[in-house]
Amino acid sequence: MAKKIIDLIFFGSIFISLCTVALCIETNLLLGIPLNHYSFYLFVFGATLSQYNLHYLVKTTAIKGSERLAWSATHKTLHKILIVTGAILCFYSLFYFTITHFLIVGLMAIVAFFYSYPALPFRRKKRLKDYGFLKICTLAFLWTMVTVWFPLDQVNTGGTYFQLVFLRRFLFMFVLCLVFDLRDIDADVSEHRRTIPVVIGIRRSYLLCYVLLVIFVLLSAWQLALTGNLLHFNAMLLSALATAFMIHWTRKNSSDYIYLAGIDGMMLLQAALIAIGSLQL
Repeated sequence: MAKKIIDLIFFGSIFISLCTVALCIETNLLLGIPLNHYSFYLFVFGATLSQYNLHYLVKTTAIKGSERLAWSATHKTLHKILIVTGAILCFYSLFYFTITHFLIVGLMAIVAFFYSYPALPFRRKKRLKDYGFLKICTLAFLWTMVTVWFPLDQVNTGGTYFQLVFLRRFLFMFVLCLVFDLRDIDADVSEHRRTIPVVIGIRRSYLLCYVLLVIFVLLSAWQLALTGNLLHFNAMLLSALATAFMIHWTRKNSSDYIYLAGIDGMMLLQAALIAIGSLQL
């Protein structure tokens, strides 16, 4: 029974939906702006839930022995239920949005749809994810838009350090996406998808992950110089170190549980560390 619940949480994309909400809250804390209306977080949770379950509803290839792909193959109906549940949450939340929000959200939804669903009018590559470098940039950019720009837009304030937070979040999400590309390298080779690991190799791709994490820490040091907030810097430094440790661990273990709880879990860990560093003691 416990395993069924764990599988539902991770393979049903409930966990990663919570991670998305956590990153949105982290943005508010980093920029010192009020938390959004609860409907905003329902929308973010529901949109992530629907998108990821749609992705795995149509996904047919994965790493050899993937527990997640096997689970998806036998839980198509549950994927559909979760997609509908997410859509209902999104629909409810839309009543609190403005026309501008509708337009931007609609654009992001279209990009997300074409990322996962084979609807592009080309003979072989019918999804955005079939285009290696475009795949990772699109995914990292969408994550950054949803978790940095969107919370800020909802409260109508520019935020002093928005650009710095935006760039740092993009780098962080790029690293996490790159780790998943490393795991999927065999499947990408078989499908002729030229991802970064396929093009530059596994060793250089891992090195790129670590280099980007160093840049992530340097950007955090820059924000420390601007704000003087040592607790937030320490949180980002610990987040980078924990992420580097998890990346090293994945080099020896390709289990879906390690990636979903460990690599995706770095988002939740970072948000938790920032929350702790934001407490007024």
